[in-house]
Amino acid sequence: MLKLVTFAPAGAPPRLGLLRDGAVAPLDTALDMTAALALPEAELRALAAAAGPELPRDAVRILPPVLHPPKIFCVGKNSRVHREELVKQDMLREDPQEPTGFVKLHATMVGEDAAVERPEGITTLDYEPELAFVIARRAHRVGHADALSHVGGITILNDLTAREIQKQEVISGTRFWTAKNMPGFCPVGPAVVPIWEVPDPYDLWLTCDVNGERRLRVSTAEHIFRIADIIAHFSRWMPLEAGDVIATGAPRGTAISHPNAAELYLRPGDTCVAGIEGLLQLTTRIVAPGVN
Repeated sequence: MLKLVTFAPAGAPPRLGLLRDGAVAPLDTALDMTAALALPEAELRALAAAAGPELPRDAVRILPPVLHPPKIFCVGKNSRVHREELVKQDMLREDPQEPTGFVKLHATMVGEDAAVERPEGITTLDYEPELAFVIARRAHRVGHADALSHVGGITILNDLTAREIQKQEVISGTRFWTAKNMPGFCPVGPAVVPIWEVPDPYDLWLTCDVNGERRLRVSTAEHIFRIADIIAHFSRWMPLEAGDVIATGAPRGTAISHPNAAELYLRPGDTCVAGIEGLLQLTTRIVAPGVN
């Protein structure tokens, strides 16, 4: 299975490669991730077959797969159970009947093994491992039947959230803005799996482990709105551009949903691994302010 990665060898500019167990194999191309995902399957497979000698993972820096996405867009409230969890915590006061969303700022995006500060004063830092997809071809006024032809591949986005700030924003009507856009609150990656490598995006398992402890394992089959629904809905008015990264919604079972949530929220020293079982694992290290 191809896993495309954007990486930087020591002292060298970013380039495209293949992520393999314990190694990265450079691709002999000047294409970036977005352009590579737009290639026909046969061309991308041929490019991958000619990959260069593998480099050890610890000899390179793995970057966010798409370095400069035009948009990082997150679908909200896309799990009925997660909706119920938010309602119980006074984080949600409506039951939307169509896809809703919010924006993650580009400046918050980090890659594999990033050190993310838990901001001073924040005590309710939560994890939200989400299936995300990358747009490969501009989508505007696209119907369900053609929607998937605009998708290049899938990845993981961990929608880190400061729950106490989120609650304040729900009360004030400033929905999910500051709480989800603090520095480093958008880990993405480590790689993109081309969409044609994934028989069914809704036969996958989202996972999250903190310090080696399994916190959740939830099927993507629980999503209310699926990739085609999301593209068809939002592209009616908002063109989706090549390189856009779109997260499809948090699963049930994040820290806030548990009676002992205070014990589960992320703390400095924690290692959080968000994953798609059998495909990808995205590691994020939580640190105290001022610690690299």
